[in-house]
Parts: sequence; structure tokens; C-alpha cells
Amino acid sequence: MKTLKILIIVLFVLLFIVVTLISIHYFSMRETEKKQLDTAINIISTAQEDEIEIVTKEELALNNNVIGILEIPVLDLIAPVQEGTSEDILKIAIGHFSESAFWNGNVAFASHNRSQHVQYFEKINELQSGDEIIYKTKLGTRTYAVYEIKIIESTDWSVIENTNENIVTLITCINDNPSSRLCIKAKEIS
Repeated sequence: MKTLKILIIVLFVLLFIVVTLISIHYFSMRETEKKQLDTAINIISTAQEDEIEIVTKEELALNNNVIGILEIPVLDLIAPVQEGTSEDILKIAIGHFSESAFWNGNVAFASHNRSQHVQYFEKINELQSGDEIIYKTKLGTRTYAVYEIKIIESTDWSVIENTNENIVTLITCINDNPSSRLCIKAKEIS
């Protein structure tokens, strides 16, 4: 009986330690995200105040790898965008598909909707036609309205091909369906 009591006490102590470590990791990740977002907002704001006219993708990427800010007001989302869609980038930011346009045409983004790190596209399945998406870079700010929401195959890269009109494309996984993706497209309105 005494051994059982000791075992229970040890289990509670271990559980307490694990919960404490997870909490510390969670709050430190949120602080890291906040610092990166503050840096990104500062970079974009400073650039727009300085009225920078011509900036290359490479010059934008030099500033902490943040190339822009993506905002979705209806979801209370404001997140940094980095160039590329590698797992390292998607752990901390929304990724910009390098194969897509950067400013004019079809600008395509990816993010997780569930992850142990960041999941900026967690609620994009709640978007509806007409909802606004705002993209801010050193080149300026554009506002887009959602016009298409569809499920695509994970191998369908036609959705990030360039277009003559300015649009943004958001792509994320679908829970428990590894062969499909949620794809949301929005056209420029201002």
C-alpha cells in the first residue's frame, strides 16, 4: 500500500513537470511569434513611410526574411510572410510560394492549420465570399476580396500559376485528408 502511494505521488509530480514544461514552451513560442510580427510590422511601416519605390524580392528578404504582412480582419489574423514554404519557414510564418508572383499577378501563400508551432491558417475554412484579405509589403498595401473556396488535390499546382489580374491564393492542408488541400482565392479590390 505504501508503494502505491509513493507511485501515485511520483506520477503526480511527473505530470506537474510535464505540464509546466509544455506551458513554458507554448508561451515562449507565442512570445517569439509576437516579436517576429512586431519586427515585420516595423519593417513594412518604415518602408512605406520612406516611400521606397523599387525593391527586389531579394532586398525584401534581407530584413529578417520577412517580405510582408498578411491580414485577414474577419479572422483577427495578422501574420508575417517569409519567402519559401519549407517546414522551417512554416514553423514561424506564412510561406510565400517562390514559384508564384510576388506583387503583380497571383501571389500564393501556405500555412499550417494545425501544428505544434504556428497555425496561421487554422480558421481559413471559415472564410466566405467577399471577406477581405490584406497584403502589406514595402511595395505597398493591397486589399483583396474572397471569390473562390475549393478543395484541390495536393498535387494541383495550377492554382499558383500567374494571372493577369492581381489575386492572392491561400493553401492549407485538410485535417485527416493528406491528398487534398483547401484553396481560397481573392481578387484585388483596392
